[in-house]
Amino acid sequence: MGKGLQLIEAIDRDFQRRQPLYHKSRREGLAALTGVMLDVRIANLMELAAALPREIGAAEHRYQYIVRQLKNDEIVPDAVIKPYALDVIERLAANGQTLILQIDQSHINDVNEVLMLSVRLRKRAVPVAWRVRATKGNIGFAVQKELLNTVLTWLPDSVKIMLAADRFYGTAQLIDWCQKAGWSYRIRLKGNLTLSHEGAEITTGEVATHIPNGVKGAELYGSGVKTNIGVLHEKGHKEPWIIAMDAAPSAYTALDYGMRWGIENMFSDFKSRGFGLMQSQIQKPDRMERLILIMSMALYWATSCGMFAETQAVVDGLKRGL
Repeated sequence: MGKGLQLIEAIDRDFQRRQPLYHKSRREGLAALTGVMLDVRIANLMELAAALPREIGAAEHRYQYIVRQLKNDEIVPDAVIKPYALDVIERLAANGQTLILQIDQSHINDVNEVLMLSVRLRKRAVPVAWRVRATKGNIGFAVQKELLNTVLTWLPDSVKIMLAADRFYGTAQLIDWCQKAGWSYRIRLKGNLTLSHEGAEITTGEVATHIPNGVKGAELYGSGVKTNIGVLHEKGHKEPWIIAMDAAPSAYTALDYGMRWGIENMFSDFKSRGFGLMQSQIQKPDRMERLILIMSMALYWATSCGMFAETQAVVDGLKRGL
């Protein structure tokens, strides 16, 4: 038996353990494509098809096999990825630490953009949930809210969350959502937003210039949403970080925003340094979401194998020291 087929069978067994009632043929299809994705690390469907095990069918049928998986409406990415994401989330939360969730958008191809919610894992991140939309602009708050609400229903009440987001997400709506959900947040703001603070109007840029220690309880003008705002302008950087936060503003709490960079590393894993997502010519958003599901399962497997090897090396080292 080839190593590729052994890997596929291992992924299938793990999938069945996580979701014993999941439809057998859909599970087997996702396991097969995840194993092949780990092997060839490319989003081109023709190359994926060529690498499928012969047991899948004749060569001319393998491409159609992949297409059938990607267009199958019964394969819902949220439902499939949930146990993988929760496994990581619960492990990270086991010692009481605050989890860093990151939300960001990335360009896929000339047609599609993906809105991704990920969880920080050391200096990187792994996917939690995502939405693909056919647009050349920003994916709006309605989709952001739907994505966040979905993940919120998954999380145990005991898990502490901090949401980190770039300035394209620095809106009163997102800050209000975090406050109502009980999440901490570090959300970067643009420098031209108008605030109401202590009876006067001031812009976020003026806060950075004149009140570098930050402000408490500033209202994002006309929204009724109040937040603390911290500032950090490191030497050598052209622009300061202006960060909406639930904590007392300080350079230290503003630095928390830097933890959002894990999602940038994750996007690189999907794209230029990893699976080559931008090489896909898929145009239908739902099919792209399922392709990202396969890549996400592959990324979880790659991450878990790396962490297992690291743990085993520590155990072996301790044994040698005895």
